[in-house]
Amino acid sequence: MVLTERAHSLGELTAVADEARAGRGGVVIVCGESGVGKTSFVEAFLKRWPDRERVLWGVCDPLTTPRPLGPIHDLADQFEPLTQQVLRGSDRPYEIFAAVFEELAAQPSVLVIDDMHWADQATVDLIRFVLRRIRRTHSLVVGAVRDDEIAIAHPMRLLLGDVARSTTAVSLKLSPLSLDAVTEFVGDRSVDPVWLHQITGGNAFFVTEMLDHIGEELPTTVRDAILARTVGLDVPAWDLLYLLACAPGPIPDYLLADLGVTITALRTLDDAKLILRSDRGVTFRHDLCRLAIASVIPPGAEADLHRRMIHAYESASRFEPAILTHHAVGAGDHQRIRAVASEAGRVAARSGAHTQAADFYKIALDRGGPSAPRSEAELLELLAEECYLTDRLDDAIAAGRRALRLREQLGDAVAVSAGHHALALFESNNANLAAAHHHAAQAVAALDGHGAAGSEPEYAPLGHALTTQAYLAVLASDLTRAAEFLCQADRFAAMIDDPALAARVALIDGYRGALAGQNGAREKMLSSIRSAGELFEDHTYANGCTSLAFVDIEQRRLNDAAAVLDMGVAPSDERDVPLGRSHLLAMRSRLELLTGSWDDAAVDAEEVVGGPSGPLARTWPYVVRALIALRRDGTRVDGIDEAWRLGYGFGAHIRLCAAAAIAEQAWLTGAADDRLDECRALLASHQGAHHLARGELAMWLHRLGHSVDVDRIEGPYRLLLDGAYEAAGEEFLALSVPYEAALAFTDSGDAVLAGRGLRLLDELGASAVATKIRHDLRARGVTVVSPRRLEPGANPVGLTSRQVEVLRLIGEGLTNAELAERLFLSVKTVGHHVSAILAKMEVSRRRDAVRRGRELGILD
Repeated sequence: MVLTERAHSLGELTAVADEARAGRGGVVIVCGESGVGKTSFVEAFLKRWPDRERVLWGVCDPLTTPRPLGPIHDLADQFEPLTQQVLRGSDRPYEIFAAVFEELAAQPSVLVIDDMHWADQATVDLIRFVLRRIRRTHSLVVGAVRDDEIAIAHPMRLLLGDVARSTTAVSLKLSPLSLDAVTEFVGDRSVDPVWLHQITGGNAFFVTEMLDHIGEELPTTVRDAILARTVGLDVPAWDLLYLLACAPGPIPDYLLADLGVTITALRTLDDAKLILRSDRGVTFRHDLCRLAIASVIPPGAEADLHRRMIHAYESASRFEPAILTHHAVGAGDHQRIRAVASEAGRVAARSGAHTQAADFYKIALDRGGPSAPRSEAELLELLAEECYLTDRLDDAIAAGRRALRLREQLGDAVAVSAGHHALALFESNNANLAAAHHHAAQAVAALDGHGAAGSEPEYAPLGHALTTQAYLAVLASDLTRAAEFLCQADRFAAMIDDPALAARVALIDGYRGALAGQNGAREKMLSSIRSAGELFEDHTYANGCTSLAFVDIEQRRLNDAAAVLDMGVAPSDERDVPLGRSHLLAMRSRLELLTGSWDDAAVDAEEVVGGPSGPLARTWPYVVRALIALRRDGTRVDGIDEAWRLGYGFGAHIRLCAAAAIAEQAWLTGAADDRLDECRALLASHQGAHHLARGELAMWLHRLGHSVDVDRIEGPYRLLLDGAYEAAGEEFLALSVPYEAALAFTDSGDAVLAGRGLRLLDELGASAVATKIRHDLRARGVTVVSPRRLEPGANPVGLTSRQVEVLRLIGEGLTNAELAERLFLSVKTVGHHVSAILAKMEVSRRRDAVRRGRELGILD
């Protein structure tokens, strides 16, 4: 009966398993509401699956703040000694992820992670890490999740998104039982199946529990059905039920004796079908049992139950900080809350679960007892750092300020310097450059004379503070002052062994050099980024990738930019650094806008603007979103104005993009804009190596009829301004910027070239732009082509020409990596194209897209 109406889903799971056994590993996420039978479904599959692979079954716990990598640590005894050593001793998430993946690669295995709606960030990141690599193994990963109970911000959302886009993963949705299935379950019982289906909603657990109840009448709620099983239980049995209800998961065997649990109580509850024995200990048969029992715990008894759990862990000499935090909160033990939650935060941070780390630190601060100012300041600093990494800038700044006040009261110059330095970074991402400059200067001033006096402990904070001053000078386009700060920082870096400082100095110096047009600067940036990655300096790594991608995009090395972004986005996901991810997605949206992947650009821009991202990260997405709306249908969006406002605190090289957008908006809408004079002044004053970025602004000002100085304009923009429209268009196409190419062709006024440009605009979906240009050309007496119409049956699902090309190559059996090599695109960009194709064709698999493409006549 367990597999009633599950044959199709079981077939899909078996198909993925067969692929894994053949050497093409995969991931299956089983979704459904609580009680729908996800766990039973997976168990049934494993029973029918030949016992040739190792089965690893882990379960996530319903902790207030999840235990980092909890299900993986629970499986540690089944791993090889080297993996166990990494799990116990490594504080680098990537090492742990790599070790677990090597376990799956070395030995064919089925890894099951149950109850992933309670998963911590690190566990989700691990599965995402494995998903990207599982294809080359003989292993299968199966997750089970209540997908209707996970919030929008839950880390599982990212995993489900990865699964939806992946060709090596499948999401199986288990639906509630139909009336026919419930009727089959009822059988010969004197129960009305229509009534039973109605009151249970077809939930398999509810149905089973209702039918297992013995009595004259069935209870009207599952809670009553569960509690009916408790009738006649003695005090020891109830005591164990209450303890289980307070525990966030199974109670380990080693705690049972200290808790006074008797064999009789265990046997009684097992006979009542309320508990079961798992690899991790004794637990409820289903979480709904826990909820039902929790609802009848006597008032005032819960705190004592949590205290008993704490004492049992301490008696067993087992220190589980995440679990103890749960019990300390339940017991209202403030001093213990501070101690164990602080340690739980440190463990989470070392595991790369920065979101959970911040939550633990906040619990320690908000619910812990009073502590000495120095300890309070340290905890606030830890919280600020984790909030910063997880893109909660307001919280980071608030915690950083509180910590700084305490450090100033204590007179700790080194800590005061570090506090100012942290706030400088926070405020720069918050687009408050005045505050950032102030804190960066104070970070140096706090140690004035310390470094010169030869006190080595001050060298590192001084070096970092000076490097941050250099970075802020670069953002302000003051490259000369940036070089002066870097020279001082490099002197301190040479005095001590601090690889992280050396990597930061090299990165910022490379950034400065790239903006100044120095040879070898890009290679210097790339080398320092790799060094930061090896050091697990997550923020420096992500910031370096963002800065290098920015340089590559503005200097139109777009293939290089795509490679850098691919190099940065995945680690930011895997290491739980939302701040870095936001900046990288912002850069990627800018790249996608340039290369004509506007659907993808809109998705990335919306993710940044619609999330908790700080103002600096939002700057480019504001522009991208607004320009796509303008070009497609002429709609004005406020993003350009906001980007221009945010750019005021930064240097000219950052404001150029917003200035070009202002000019383009004025050209397309015909509306006057007082800021155009500022845009002209910006163009005249900018001295950096951004000749192509300057050219973009110059191009739009030229179309508006403004005179521009072409002496420092290079590349296709110079050709366009010189009137060599066809050559400019061809060079734009060579750079993979089709929108600029289309406009260059239409600027020519030549009917043939204009027709070519208009066809490009039609393919891009730039309807508002194409309409304006057709009107202008006809007014000049130029014969123009009509908007491109789709031939009947040719492409009824609206695939772009690039997407048709990708679909054709998929039909030839090429993988994403082979597609990327053939089309000179990044693998990530190819992935976006594949996702868009599947969505437009309303299929979930590549082979189905090819089949549908042939049916529709898109493919031969």
